[in-house]
Amino acid sequence: MSTADLTKATRELFERTLVNQVMYRTPIIERLQRQNQVTFTGGLDLRKLVDTDTIDDTVQEYTVNEALTDQKQTTLEKPVFKWKYNQMPLRYDADELTENILTSDSEVQLLDLASHLTTQGQRDMRRYLESVIFNKGSDTPQTDAGKTFQSLVSALNHDTTYGGVTRTFSTSTNDWWQGADPASLGKDVSASAQDTATNLTIANTRKWVAETDVAHYMESPQELMFAMSPTLFNKLRAETESKLIYNAPSADMVTQGFNKMQLDGHEVVSVPYLQRSSNTKTWFFVLNMNFFELRVHTARNFKMTDFVWQGTQSNGYDYYLARILLKGNFVCWKPNSSLWLSNVS
Repeated sequence: MSTADLTKATRELFERTLVNQVMYRTPIIERLQRQNQVTFTGGLDLRKLVDTDTIDDTVQEYTVNEALTDQKQTTLEKPVFKWKYNQMPLRYDADELTENILTSDSEVQLLDLASHLTTQGQRDMRRYLESVIFNKGSDTPQTDAGKTFQSLVSALNHDTTYGGVTRTFSTSTNDWWQGADPASLGKDVSASAQDTATNLTIANTRKWVAETDVAHYMESPQELMFAMSPTLFNKLRAETESKLIYNAPSADMVTQGFNKMQLDGHEVVSVPYLQRSSNTKTWFFVLNMNFFELRVHTARNFKMTDFVWQGTQSNGYDYYLARILLKGNFVCWKPNSSLWLSNVS
């Protein structure tokens, strides 16, 4: 917190309550929390056995005089994800401390700096998580070897290595681990149609579910979430609203519109973060939320160190410093269950 920021917190505007101007909704994290998929574990890395295929083709039709088959099919793979390290420094210096000192007159102190920085840090770490889940707005996915949390784009992008598993459509290499493609219900796709320009309509959302690999893994409509920018949400809302039956009001005032929506039982959410650039405004996600997980290490689960005066160090400075520590990753255990389109209007 700078001295300039402290100056803005005058008593007339402040009234001893700091008004939050930067809070953003984070629907992906909230949904994971509701489903208990923000998990806290330890270990050297993140790994889980996953099924790569079905075994229905081993079923034999036979007669009593026919030998029974005994074929075996291996369908297990073990993707491995690395832990990612993050820290947020929280600092205030001697000027801020002395200008805002608490004396016997409690009205002198505008706000408790340590308490304010702690609240701000915890809140903005949550905003940081939202940004990395959406790949910081970039089309280039965060990689297994990179320092940044992996993202929805990392999981659902085509023809990139994810969790140590190589994916290539042209050679049919591990197509079971690709994000779903809008072009086909089958896994035999030779090239990605992920960035093909397409329109957002109710009919197309149904196509992206029923006519893609998303349909293979959906056991109930409630598993799916449609996530998009407010621009796309408003377009879908307008089409939905136009199909609603209009009831004439009994008085002179009518109530019109809605802020929450379900389509065919699927949750539809507007993500304000995706409105920040012309690039992300065109992103549309069909997410099977059963297969995503925000994994946090128990030793670095947003742990915050104490505020320590740095003047005790050799050549130290006159300020107090604390850090919020995070170790984790955002992973998907079945990319083929979900879909990312990057050019929707």
